Amino acid sequence: MRATQRGIGFFFVSLALLFSAVLFRDFALYSILLVVLLVIAAEALWVKLATRKPESKFILSRPKVEQAGGKVILYPGDESEEKVLFTKKVGGRAELLSRIEFLSFEPRNVVRVGRSAIGLRFSTEYAGEYSGDEVDVTVTGPLGLFSTRTAVPLSVRYVVYPRVLQVAAATVKLLGKGELGEAPIQMPGVGSEYYEMRAYQPGDDFRNVNWKATAREGELTVVEHMREVGSSFLVVMDARAPGFRETDRLASTFLSMANSLGAAGVSFGVLVHDGRRVMDVSSQQDPRASLAIALKAAVGVTKLDASAEFLELVPVGTSSKFAAGGGFGEGSVLSQMSEVRRAELRSAVEKTDPWATASRYIRETQTRNVIYVSGLFGEAQPLIELAWETRHYRDAEFEVANPCDSRTEESPTYRKLAKALSAAGIRYFRGEPVDLARTVLTG
Repeated sequence: MRATQRGIGFFFVSLALLFSAVLFRDFALYSILLVVLLVIAAEALWVKLATRKPESKFILSRPKVEQAGGKVILYPGDESEEKVLFTKKVGGRAELLSRIEFLSFEPRNVVRVGRSAIGLRFSTEYAGEYSGDEVDVTVTGPLGLFSTRTAVPLSVRYVVYPRVLQVAAATVKLLGKGELGEAPIQMPGVGSEYYEMRAYQPGDDFRNVNWKATAREGELTVVEHMREVGSSFLVVMDARAPGFRETDRLASTFLSMANSLGAAGVSFGVLVHDGRRVMDVSSQQDPRASLAIALKAAVGVTKLDASAEFLELVPVGTSSKFAAGGGFGEGSVLSQMSEVRRAELRSAVEKTDPWATASRYIRETQTRNVIYVSGLFGEAQPLIELAWETRHYRDAEFEVANPCDSRTEESPTYRKLAKALSAAGIRYFRGEPVDLARTVLTG
């Protein structure tokens, strides 16, 4: 038990009364002092009794959670909101305090006696399991002189799965369907067929400027062409990141790109590196093989390739051929793809430098579009050089997708970076992983 600021004030008033009563030998002052001391003692006794067997005086009840084990499953950035009932059977003030980080009560302070609806809100950007069986309650007496902290039962469990698992579940469905193949798509990009005319944006190639339309409209106007049906993509992931949160966002964006291309039937290859070596690479011959390798790479860089959580999220409705191995076991699609992966990596064993490998890959294949997923945590110069080579040798588009950039456009650092990438002819996108993938492929 501790005294509040008001209680400390009462204590000093008591000392003043005691000093005055002794000094002036005034019976009235002694009487007032006695009353003040009785009030303080009564308040302290009230707080003591109110927090004796607190579970009978402060009751938190939570509606039954429908999910297995009473847990709430979320992904980073998601928010869980629910109502709990708080029954307060004594006076004074009760303040609810969570022992779980990122969990809060709204309202947190309850004064009135009876039953109140309290909002329970949980949200975090960090994957993990957050659970607890008790909630702290700070009880303050009716006069606000003393307070003490106690605990009441409330069982909560939140499981925040990495963002990449949500995207991986969609990949598993695509692989289970067995319907990946070539199909035309209508997206702006390198090609010969007209797509649309729009205002110039920083990073656009000046070769696409329509000078007649520019003169007519009074502002730079560019013509976009439809991506050719047979055009191929190379999706690169720079896996360098300072922590798991950033790695999760990079892997989610990378895999979302692969999902979109695979679902559209576009031929694409993938290349994953950590700045020092190539970790995974695939050809552009089979979208299904590339998608499988992208899945392995995404859950691999996040160190979830053998996690029970991933297997738990594998949809039941996948094809029997895929489900037979649980997604990763012997005989599964990914197990079969590992042979393809080893064969493709064999040619790059001696030259594992990521920049040289990517440059050679682009020169020797039909790559027309390079999407580079990176948090730009390393030096920008090798990236700019790779972009220049890509445009010089293949006349291909080069775009950077950064799901980790939260800087404002007014930031000097952001303006400097955007200017450097624009000067190199690189289109730069940033945003949330899944939204970012959609923006890059359709923008």
